[in-house]
Amino acid sequence: MSDSSQKLSFVEKAGYSAGDAAANFVFMTMVLFQLNFYTDVFGLSANAAAAILLWPRLWDAVFDPIMGVLADRTKSRWGRFRPWILWTSVPWAIVMVLAYTTPQGWSMGMMIAYAGITNTILMTLYSMNNMPYSALGGVMTGDLNERTKLNSYRFVSVNIAQFSVGGLTLPLVAKFAEGSNRQHGWQMTMTIWAAVCLVLFLVAFFTTKERVQPLAEVKSSPK
Repeated sequence: MSDSSQKLSFVEKAGYSAGDAAANFVFMTMVLFQLNFYTDVFGLSANAAAAILLWPRLWDAVFDPIMGVLADRTKSRWGRFRPWILWTSVPWAIVMVLAYTTPQGWSMGMMIAYAGITNTILMTLYSMNNMPYSALGGVMTGDLNERTKLNSYRFVSVNIAQFSVGGLTLPLVAKFAEGSNRQHGWQMTMTIWAAVCLVLFLVAFFTTKERVQPLAEVKSSPK
């Protein structure tokens, strides 16, 4: 493939970076607010909240290599990595809202199970989306300069997303809260962020293209 055919347009670079922005709406919410949400809003003890946050990290150690094998072996008319951005976009948005929804009238055991399951599914979807997304940049172009530019676009988009999450999440929660009850505020705020994520993932999927094909089929085992 000629060098000129591997040049990426502004739309494709910006579109690709939208995927990383979307991922950071979950990642930064987790880093900045999730522990306090579980203890102060959801009503869990600090120990239960810490265990719920720890378990998906342990699960990731097992699931991430499996996800890498699945992505490498994916064959579709859209390529190997782009389909995962599309396939996970809607489940991501739904579970993102569920993970920050507080069930009413449930026992503490059921609440802990709900939080653990929704958080684990959300982090699993994060891996299913983000690992192929990260690999996508390497097959959009073989031009090293273009790949460097892709990363610079990602850097800008990530910073915009992090600024939005850090600066707007709590004001939105306060706006939608029902009096002193912030549970509704969190649910509505995460619904907004989930809708933003869905749009950004669709933009990333529809504006990108896989151009670099492997020279030969290389099979890799989970081991």
